[in-house]
Amino acid sequence: MWKVLLGSFIIALLFSSEVWAEAKPDECSIRDSAMCLANKNCHWDGTKPGCYPGPAPYVDPCLSHEGEEICNSDNTLGCAWTTAKKCESKVKPSSAN
Repeated sequence: MWKVLLGSFIIALLFSSEVWAEAKPDECSIRDSAMCLANKNCHWDGTKPGCYPGPAPYVDPCLSHEGEEICNSDNTLGCAWTTAKKCESKVKPSSAN
């Protein structure tokens, strides 16, 4: 009886160790925003809080300007008012989609 129990325990242990060996830890499973941002392979999303793999999606900084006058006067970011009545950057970085 002991041999059967010991054998089944050893077999269960072998199968469970194989599962653990194949499972890769998710490097972006981080709950702290600072620790997430410190990892070059992850980014923090504030709209749906969490750490996600890959680079952060591009967000045009000029979209925060809601008025045409303010938009056109922003020379720092290179903003321009469009015909769609919103403020956008004149030049987008090459990494933007």
